[in-house]
Amino acid sequence: MGRHEAWRPPGWRCSWHTAFLAASVLSSCFLLTRAQETTGISIRVVPEVLKEGDSVTLTPEGLDLKKIASCKWYRGAVEERNVIVTYYLVPVSGQEKGPAHTGRETGKPDCSLDITNLKPDDSGTYSLKTEGLGVTNTGATNITVSGYVTNITISDSGKAIENSTTVLHCTSAGTNVSYSWLRGNESLVVGERISLSNNNQVLTFNPTSRNDSDSYSCYGYNSFSNDSTSYLLNVLYGPDVPVIGPSEHYYAEGSNLTLSCTADSNPAAQYTWSFNETSDIGSASQLSIHNLQFHHSGNYTCKAFNNETNANSTSASREIWVLETLSSPVLLPAEAIVAENANVSLQCNTSNSPDVNVTWFKDSNPVPDKAVLFNRNRTLTLTAVSKDEEGMYTCKATNPVSNATSNPSKISLAYGPNNVKLNQTGTVTLKLGSRLALLCTAESLPEAQFRWFFNHTNMNVTANTFSTDLTAWEDGGNYTCQAYNSVVKKLASASVSVKLTTQESTPSGSGLSPGQIAGIVIGCVLGVALIGGLGYFLFTKTALGRTEQHSSNGNIPSAPGRNQGVTDTKPTPGEEDIQYSTLAFKANHPPQPQPAAARPLESNIIYSEIKKK
Repeated sequence: MGRHEAWRPPGWRCSWHTAFLAASVLSSCFLLTRAQETTGISIRVVPEVLKEGDSVTLTPEGLDLKKIASCKWYRGAVEERNVIVTYYLVPVSGQEKGPAHTGRETGKPDCSLDITNLKPDDSGTYSLKTEGLGVTNTGATNITVSGYVTNITISDSGKAIENSTTVLHCTSAGTNVSYSWLRGNESLVVGERISLSNNNQVLTFNPTSRNDSDSYSCYGYNSFSNDSTSYLLNVLYGPDVPVIGPSEHYYAEGSNLTLSCTADSNPAAQYTWSFNETSDIGSASQLSIHNLQFHHSGNYTCKAFNNETNANSTSASREIWVLETLSSPVLLPAEAIVAENANVSLQCNTSNSPDVNVTWFKDSNPVPDKAVLFNRNRTLTLTAVSKDEEGMYTCKATNPVSNATSNPSKISLAYGPNNVKLNQTGTVTLKLGSRLALLCTAESLPEAQFRWFFNHTNMNVTANTFSTDLTAWEDGGNYTCQAYNSVVKKLASASVSVKLTTQESTPSGSGLSPGQIAGIVIGCVLGVALIGGLGYFLFTKTALGRTEQHSSNGNIPSAPGRNQGVTDTKPTPGEEDIQYSTLAFKANHPPQPQPAAARPLESNIIYSEIKKK
């Protein structure tokens, strides 16, 4: 829909500006007439720091809006062609756009000016003129709009060639742009050859080196934005003097020859080959000759050319000789087991030609310094052999055209037995009736032979394990494992002492406290006393009626110093003529300690056979 025209009273034909002026004149009739004055206006800019895309408000300070009829903003000098907007305050508020209006400016009732979506071109002076009854106010302020850093580029001065001058120039759009450079991912280091100028926009290499080839990045930045771009500097150089490889001068008859020519050059060089400096025999970086013959011996030369720098270079000549091939040596003995500190010798059987050189290796490394070589290195002797000399030995025969490696010879050192150990050590306490299982280990080469001893008695066991059931008290004692090395004639042993008990070994951390032990002892003593008293009572009661019978059958006398109680069990008809009497003894004296090897009593009850006549 189109914009509707503001409503006007019938007969209204003038613009609202005219109406405003008329209203102003009319209102002046009611005001005291004063002489016209001109005063300065202070303008506040918010925000003070401006960048592209921001909005800003220019606000006049100290105005008496009641005395102001219009506010007129200018971009630049106070001229009609620079008017941005005119804002009318009374009697009808509104604004009129001027020639300098861009569509982003808006006047406000407090005579301030809003500008949105700022551009760098908006930077400059903004002027304000207010008019009222008898008073004209003017003021001005400056704003600076910083532009974003964009469109950064690096340009060069042309082809970069070693020892010439190379210039890189960095430019960008934006305001107050500063510049810095990186080489790769690190800050550029300037020096005698490399310099920066013109606010770091110009990077100069003088002279240019091949080592300057790299990626260079230019960073443009201001207080609120940045941009960057990279440039790959490719320095052209060479060719340097070509090098022919490999460095070998001698080749076996019937083998293949491949020579390579390399010259440091950018771009890569082009190559040509010549033989004995007369004939061209190739035009690539490699030259190959199959099934070499003696007539291929001679001088080979390579020439390199760079079509960018238009430079060329020629290599030194490579002399090639074609000779016969060696066969593999035979190394004797193929295996040797040596006692520690003994001597051993190895013999490398190969060609006796003076051109043949023999070298020795242990486990693919040069032999130890203590090895002694004889007979033009054909014989190797090791004296006072130790564990360090164990390993696989080979000899290698070499002449100027070929080399060959012998069969391996293994040297093993006999040693031990060392570090003889049992799986149980020291003194162990085991329950009578349990099983003893021992394992003996020893470090030995060849493997140790084992024998087992109990209290110095040979048990005739030759395995490294020994086991026995501990059924008798006499099974307690010293058990010894003896290890023997038949090569070095050496013995070593390890022992364990076994003690027997009727009790299970108390696990660590489960022992009774002294109070608990005392309580158990007192309880046992009281229990024994009670049982003894009861037995004595029963015995006395029974014995009163059977005194004669016991006398005729021969009673067992009491042990000296002990009280005894006897309970007879009368056999039933049909049983054997054996009666069992239970004798309960009550000690009058403290019990004497038993010997360690003695079997402890199972209980305080003794069964006696009493045969009746």
